[in-house]
Amino acid sequence: MTAGTAATRDEFRPKSHAINPLLPYEPRKLTRSERNRREIFVFPSPRNARIVTVAEFLNLTLALQFEFDSSLQCYIERPRRIALSSRQEIDISFWTRSKQGEERYYLAIPTSGTIGSTSGTVSIRDRDVLDASAERHGLRLTYITERELISSIADCAVRFELLHHVWTYQRLVSRSIIQEQILALLTDRPRLTLSSLIQHLAFDADSVRAVLAGMVHAGSLRLVDYAAGGVQAMVEVCHAN
Repeated sequence: MTAGTAATRDEFRPKSHAINPLLPYEPRKLTRSERNRREIFVFPSPRNARIVTVAEFLNLTLALQFEFDSSLQCYIERPRRIALSSRQEIDISFWTRSKQGEERYYLAIPTSGTIGSTSGTVSIRDRDVLDASAERHGLRLTYITERELISSIADCAVRFELLHHVWTYQRLVSRSIIQEQILALLTDRPRLTLSSLIQHLAFDADSVRAVLAGMVHAGSLRLVDYAAGGVQAMVEVCHAN
């Protein structure tokens, strides 16, 4: 996935940037200047059923985290702006709505917006100003620092790989049959390796991976100790709490 290009394959490609008109927000459109000077990532989002556009890798990492959070109904990038002063406004990074209806606002904080210490802890620069601005606008912000997201960079690589498979899953004619067979294999055992599932099923490996990715995206399966491109991860069923 490169700046200014769509991170897509040919399998699943929603062509619309439009969101559900019943949602309270829509993404602020990036200006031509922003598109020229910032790193832009564009990808089809199965969770939102639309194309998502984010600026900077920091926000891409967070978007992929939301994409694979099965507790979420949807998320919206740059849902609104808040005024820090009479001369300065900033974008809220994301708004999310859970399947239970809980709404949250997130602000991704780059390294330049944090202050380190000799003890290794990180605090957010001008946190009081941000909190006061959010309060004036009647909302509460959840802060995510670049340091936190960098610590999960391996998870980002996994989600990016799985997302390609989810696109395939969306258009796979045999997905229901493969899904039933996967669940049948996991009925009497807590987990199986990905390689074992591929060997047991009479479908090509790419189709099995696509269905697994779709089930992970939906929250019905979990991959344990999965590395991008690997086959030795454990696959287990997610049980509702």
